[in-house]
Amino acid sequence: MREQISAISRGTLALILAAAVVISAAGSASATEEHIVQPGETLSQIARQYGTTVENLQELNDLPDANYVWYGQRLLIDEGATAAQASQGEEAYQVYTVQPGDTLFRLAGKHGISLSKLMSINGISSEEWLSLGQELLVPRALAPAPQLVFSVSDEQTAAPNPEMRPGLTRLAFHTVQTGESLSDIAGRYSVNPGALARLNGLQNSSIPEPGRVLRIPSANSLELLESMVRRLDRARYPTLTERWVEVDLNEQMAIAYEGATPVRAFVISSGYGDSPTVTGTFRIWVKIAMQDMRGGSRAAGDSYHVTEVKNVQYFFEDYAFHGTYWHSNFGVPMSRGCINMTEEDAEWLFDWATPFMYDDSDSGWMFSTDFNPGTVVLIHE
Repeated sequence: MREQISAISRGTLALILAAAVVISAAGSASATEEHIVQPGETLSQIARQYGTTVENLQELNDLPDANYVWYGQRLLIDEGATAAQASQGEEAYQVYTVQPGDTLFRLAGKHGISLSKLMSINGISSEEWLSLGQELLVPRALAPAPQLVFSVSDEQTAAPNPEMRPGLTRLAFHTVQTGESLSDIAGRYSVNPGALARLNGLQNSSIPEPGRVLRIPSANSLELLESMVRRLDRARYPTLTERWVEVDLNEQMAIAYEGATPVRAFVISSGYGDSPTVTGTFRIWVKIAMQDMRGGSRAAGDSYHVTEVKNVQYFFEDYAFHGTYWHSNFGVPMSRGCINMTEEDAEWLFDWATPFMYDDSDSGWMFSTDFNPGTVVLIHE
């Protein structure tokens, strides 16, 4: 499924606040202090003075605009919340003085948080507000550097079937019982139903006969590579020193690599009909933990609106990897161009691929930057 964001360019999308993340305060203390706004004061300055957040002040005082307070205005301050937030802020954030060449976009990427969260922390609504010498709150820790692969095998080898022992991971085999379906068995072992079907040479809709012994995919599903008709030639690998993702549209498979070494395989659903998945070499340019998707045309009868799509990673325009809960027919093209994955597979890829999200609670758009570049994606037929 493709989300229709063609009218929103990458630059303008960078300024959309998908979700304001509020630093939560422990307890439920009441507002017991009052602050009278002085000439030239801003809400972000007042928030820093009391060790709280702009969002807390907005909510407590019912302020519709974080950029507008007036001289003499009386603001309530939650003492209990400020104490908790000050403690948390002291651990997580530090004051940073804006240097020549700094932008909010670069600072957000460097620290592994979304632009919206950085702006929210500092009560800023536009990058135009950034000025030389300005003090900002930024996370103390930087985003982890993209993980490079320093030891790469000279030969491309087929992945071995990982040994699975009862009691350690999951049973390697399952004997079908009367009335069991593939989806029942996949759910029991928490595996992709498409992967289970493919590993055993079955169709997704198959009803296996009772008594048949099925092979259960391992956690990384690398044994699925054994049955691929043709593997990508190493000469076509886009990198041998970075993490990257291959999407084979003919096989309906995605494979995560570290250099030349495959580390995990996924059965996916790509675009079909008039909405094929784009091919080529790309980098993930933005990701978000959850969003709604809509598109299509009511007149054409193909409109859709899907809520709370998780672990979304855009690699070209509005083409993305994302979790899929509205179907389980993986291994068959089903989408409007995006790469449909199980929610578990999409979550793993979201955490593994760059740009890294340093703050797990961040629900905003995380953009690729020079400091925190996106993972390479190769899509081919």
